[in-house]
Amino acid sequence: MKRIMTVLLLLFAGLVVGCAGPKVKAPQMGGGGQYTILVLADRGIGPDFESRRADQYGQIGRWMERDLLRMLKSAGYNGRQISSRDQFVAVPGTFLLTLRIVDYNPGSKAARMLVGFGAGTTSLDTHYQLFGTAAEPLLDKEHGVASSIEWTKVVQTLNQRMVDAVSERLRQGER
Repeated sequence: MKRIMTVLLLLFAGLVVGCAGPKVKAPQMGGGGQYTILVLADRGIGPDFESRRADQYGQIGRWMERDLLRMLKSAGYNGRQISSRDQFVAVPGTFLLTLRIVDYNPGSKAARMLVGFGAGTTSLDTHYQLFGTAAEPLLDKEHGVASSIEWTKVVQTLNQRMVDAVSERLRQGER
C-alpha cells in the first residue's frame, strides 16, 4: 500500500511539474546566447472603471506579469518588465512583448464551488504583440480563456500560449 501511494504521489508531482512550464523552449541565438524579451503590460484599466473592477484588473495584471516573467525565464529567455515603450531599443536579439488585458470577468467563486458544471466561470481576454527590429509586429494575437477552476489557471494558460507562440515565431527568424 505504501508503495502504491508513493507511485501515485510521484505521478501527481510529475503532472504538476510538467504542466508548470512552457511547452516550447526558447530558440538559441547564433552565438548560443539568450534572447531578451522586454515585457510592456497594459492592465486595461479604463477611466470609467468602478474601484472594485479597477482593483480586480490591477490584481490580475500584477499576477500575470510576474507569472509571465517566470515562464519566460523557465523557457530560456532573459525576460524583463519595462514601464514604457521608450525603454525598448530595437536591436538584434532583443524583442518587445506588449500585453493588454482586454476583458476580465472574475465569475463567481461561490457558484463554482456550490454549483459546479461550469457555473461561475472566470474568463480573461488578452491581446499581445511581439516586436523586433522592424516597425511591424512579428506576432499580433488575441487569446481568451475561460475556466471554472481558478483565475490563476486562466492566467497561466494565457501566459503559456503567449510564451509558446513567441518561441515558435522566433524559431522562424525575424522575417
